[in-house]
Amino acid sequence: LLLGACSSSNSLSGAKASYVAQVDPICRDLQGQVGDLGQDPAKQAADIQAAVNKNKGVKEPSEDSERADLFIASLTNTYLSLQDVDQARQVNDTTRAATALTGAQSNAKKAAAAAKLYGMKECAQPL
Repeated sequence: LLLGACSSSNSLSGAKASYVAQVDPICRDLQGQVGDLGQDPAKQAADIQAAVNKNKGVKEPSEDSERADLFIASLTNTYLSLQDVDQARQVNDTTRAATALTGAQSNAKKAAAAAKLYGMKECAQPL
């Protein structure tokens, strides 16, 4: 019974499977670029923004589109928060930088959770 439940939750088909097949490699590449969030926020923000733009170029199926939208929105908020970390550090505002980094980490977790619910594997790995 447990095996059946596991296999059915991991099986994707049709447009949804096609979407995941196109988006997961983008996430795999991103995983190799990012490192620890906040380590190099300007570069990380640019890398995540580029991945978001690539993901937006993939036609989203109507099936579970809300989760796919949540994934993209959370990744977008991650790179915006990292841009804020970078800007705050440039003006030595450590409180703002710490708050922005917490936001980036939180949004990255939300993106991974949305990806996992959608059925993605690579994108479900936290940044």
